[in-house]
Amino acid sequence: MKALLVLLALTASALCSGLRAQSDLCPGATLVACGSVVAGSTLAATADVAPFCGTTDGTAGGVWFRFVGTGNPVVASLCGSGYDTKIRVFTGTCAALVCAVGNDDFCGLQSQVTWTSALGVNYYILVHGFGAGTGNYTFSLTCPPPPTPLCYAQTATPYSADPYTGTALTLTDDVHSAVVNIGFSFCYNSNSYTQCVISSNNYITFNLASAGTFSPWTTVAVPALTPTALHNSIMDPWQDIDPNVGGTIRYQTLGVAPNRRFVVSYLNVPMFSCTGQLYSSQIILYEGTNCIRSNILSKPICAAWNSGNAVHGLQNNGGTSALTVAGRNNSPWTANSEGRLWAPTCAPCSTAATGPCLALVLPVELLHFRGTHVAGRNILEWSTATEVNTSHFTVERSTDGLLFEAITEQPAAGHSALAREYAHHDEHPAPGINFYRLRTTDLDGVMDLSHVIAVETVQSELITLHPNPAQEILSFTAPQHLALPIDLELRDPTGRLITIYRSPSHQGSLSVGALANGMYAMSIRNGSGCIVSRFTVDR
Repeated sequence: MKALLVLLALTASALCSGLRAQSDLCPGATLVACGSVVAGSTLAATADVAPFCGTTDGTAGGVWFRFVGTGNPVVASLCGSGYDTKIRVFTGTCAALVCAVGNDDFCGLQSQVTWTSALGVNYYILVHGFGAGTGNYTFSLTCPPPPTPLCYAQTATPYSADPYTGTALTLTDDVHSAVVNIGFSFCYNSNSYTQCVISSNNYITFNLASAGTFSPWTTVAVPALTPTALHNSIMDPWQDIDPNVGGTIRYQTLGVAPNRRFVVSYLNVPMFSCTGQLYSSQIILYEGTNCIRSNILSKPICAAWNSGNAVHGLQNNGGTSALTVAGRNNSPWTANSEGRLWAPTCAPCSTAATGPCLALVLPVELLHFRGTHVAGRNILEWSTATEVNTSHFTVERSTDGLLFEAITEQPAAGHSALAREYAHHDEHPAPGINFYRLRTTDLDGVMDLSHVIAVETVQSELITLHPNPAQEILSFTAPQHLALPIDLELRDPTGRLITIYRSPSHQGSLSVGALANGMYAMSIRNGSGCIVSRFTVDR
């Protein structure tokens, strides 16, 4: 009788305060609908015994609500309540409850759950507290619109990465970064974003609430309602890597408005549990076109961990729609020096600039790029069939095939429908194998990279002299294997010794301004004979 009087008094108080009625027992659960907000208290409620569902029973009382499913996503929230809450959602009947979803401590000490409701199904929602906790709560039930399905066209493209530079992130294993500024407005799956969050497990998400939280490493095939951390994400691919062991994760905004690009780079990051296997890739977002580029330089398989699985693709904000690369939806696979382009195909992300998206990313039709070693120098040649909006070419060199530096820049044609030939002589290649790639930059700042070529530099037995003919100064490069210092003997056309020049290095220059016009010889003596090169003085 006393409990009944207390409950009646509480109900009356709630009604006088403008609060909605609440039910202490499951059979009388208060019916709520999308948009309902109920303020109440569990101070006088009796304890409940219900199945485990994301969290356990408390020792204090709870209240019950009932919702009839609409077939759409539902969010039941206790965020903003006045005590340490829990929430559990069940289907079935009050006599035989079946767990749907539950939570403890989603927003601080308060709770929130999200699930996709089945049309016409009764959902019983228990609001209670942690342990013996009771107090005032605010319960809200919202039904956001159904997630927008993804609409993107996928195209395989050449590997075309930007420099692996930019702002470095310090990320440990399985975490999301802080919120990162993109640098421009980017439209993804019908929504525009100026910020994102970067995962240490090789994806970016536009759900900023993930910042600083755990990043799941156990991959699943998509689309998937859980884990929710992979909603609204670009997976390049989603896999378990460990930057806490090594490698770098960086981001940068490049180019000039309205054609900038946001680049997220993972360079030499060890695979988790296979730390000797290194992963490198880039995710690039393009301003204006809203295209997405995936560049994978090296993706090994760590079969001993998570079955070697990885997910390569895009997923929408509700986990109900996804687009993946064939054969790469939570399966083991490997890739090297490859690219993918994702172009939006529906409004609002598909704009007038999106149509020629591929052309904007690839402004040049490259016929060939090749290199040859000749007489101590590497001769690099390339040819284009057509050029659209091109600004210049940059030849980049590397000794390990990963880190490249620019060694020369040449103007491009701008616009051309005719085949054009270009060349560069690398006069000072590194000993051994040199790797080269060609970077094309168009007038809007958009860049594209060619495939990588390798040219082996053999030890030359010639003295390289330039310019030839010479006028005042003659520069020389001697074979690198000769012991220092080097004595260079200068002789006239008759073989008469004019002078001996001692050089402390393999490269240098000397004055020939006093020599008359004509042909001369430069020689170096070594253990097996004499190395001779000839040059002409002509003024």
